[in-house]
Amino acid sequence: MPELSPEGRHPALRGAADGVWGQFPQYRGREGEIGTLEERINGCLERSMNGHVMPLDGTEMKAYLAYMKWLSTGIPDGAKLIGAGTRGIKEPGRAADLGKGAKVFADTCASCHGKDGLGERVEKGSGYRFPPLVGPDSYNNGAGMTRVLTAAGFVRHNMPFGITFDTPVLSDADAYDVAAYMNSLERPVRPNLEKDFPNKLQKPVDTPYGPYADDFPPEQHRYGPFDQIRAKVQELTAARR
Repeated sequence: MPELSPEGRHPALRGAADGVWGQFPQYRGREGEIGTLEERINGCLERSMNGHVMPLDGTEMKAYLAYMKWLSTGIPDGAKLIGAGTRGIKEPGRAADLGKGAKVFADTCASCHGKDGLGERVEKGSGYRFPPLVGPDSYNNGAGMTRVLTAAGFVRHNMPFGITFDTPVLSDADAYDVAAYMNSLERPVRPNLEKDFPNKLQKPVDTPYGPYADDFPPEQHRYGPFDQIRAKVQELTAARR
């Protein structure tokens, strides 16, 4: 079989990992330091997958790195990547409405993720056909997806299954509300989150756990509105200079 180039692989295999190899080492405010790609992978495993780190010199980590390097073939180091990160939403300028979010979930999300959000398992073997959004097999409360603006951006531009980022179905407001509803439900708890973001002024305004540099309540950090928080953080940042 001829070797498959990244350019020639199936479109479903192309994604935000293309070019990631050349983006590291990279500073991340959550850790407050410059980190490696290996550390970023392990961070995703610990938080988004609620799993365990892999040994940095292990076979599995080497396989991850080799695959990601292959995905980045032909992309210059440090290049601005199309599709990297998550597209944002236009914020409604209010607190998220969990009741409206529950209705959006029932109408749009439950057909794949289940009415309880626990996902749909594969018929044979282990794993899921559609992943759980809540419960013990979900991402934990230290994952980036627990940030309502991050989750809303992902949901609007990737969900429901089958849409693309430039053909969204949900409105900004619906994505905002359903992301908040989803993240209001029970999920695994990650210890020592107070150690995240050593510089609290670099903490995203929608981080759902403290401590914070400002005095706004955790509820507002979880569900908005966020403009007041942003203004206060900018004020504190300017005062520190």
